[in-house]
Amino acid sequence: MRWTRVMVYLLGGMMLLACNLSPDLFSPQEEIRGMGEIGVTAEATAPLGTMTVSVAPDGSGDYPSLEAAVEEVPEGSTIILEAGTFLLTEPLSVTKALSLVGAGMDQTELVSGVEGHVVHFSGDGPFAAQGITFRHQGNTMADVVVVDGGGEIDFNQCRFTGGIRDEEKKLGGHGLLIRERTTGLVRECRMEGNGLHGMQLRDEAQLTLEDNVCRDNIRAGIRFSGTSGGTARQNECTGNGLSGIIVTEQAQPMLEGNICTDNQESGIAYFEDAGGTAQSNECS
Repeated sequence: MRWTRVMVYLLGGMMLLACNLSPDLFSPQEEIRGMGEIGVTAEATAPLGTMTVSVAPDGSGDYPSLEAAVEEVPEGSTIILEAGTFLLTEPLSVTKALSLVGAGMDQTELVSGVEGHVVHFSGDGPFAAQGITFRHQGNTMADVVVVDGGGEIDFNQCRFTGGIRDEEKKLGGHGLLIRERTTGLVRECRMEGNGLHGMQLRDEAQLTLEDNVCRDNIRAGIRFSGTSGGTARQNECTGNGLSGIIVTEQAQPMLEGNICTDNQESGIAYFEDAGGTAQSNECS
């Protein structure tokens, strides 16, 4: 009798609940309409583009040139650069979130001899580059790659070489120049043979620089200026005309485990109001 009474109570409760609920909640049409509304909301907040395309030096890829691909692909796309040399007839400007992926720094090159820079990344980003050599050729004043606009970068296994300094105008010569409030990572890259510094962080840039090689640059391998900072860890700065690493103005980086050898003046040098922390570095 007790089990029967329990079942009656349960059935009665279920019937009462069903009677109190609106029948519209069980309408298949209403359910489909609700799913459609959710879909519209998700689409409106999704990234605009996740397209992956390829370009080749001979124009045989998805686009006839790298410049055309950069201009036409949607925000957030990835451009695969096949092996070979891409000759740029004018500086390349990248203002949308974009990833450039080469076949390796010894296989894929972006080369330009024009004034100013080879590539300029500007905006919110994120910007990524991997497996590419960025090279300026000739005697025209230029930085190789410039980044500004306060966005985020991720540069991995790239080479920056051939920056030319105009001493009269005090312009150019950087392998990689990072300005404003840029954040992110530069890892396993090489900054070689530039007319000023291999890499400079300026203004309020805050990055992690890790496992890079900065060698044979006319002045410093790495220079921090302005109020820049972040962490430089396990970089090799060797054979530079002034110092391996220079910290100046009000910069406050963390320098850890870097090797600064065979530079003409100092392994690590601090000037003006610069500070920060240096530990476990080797200077000889």
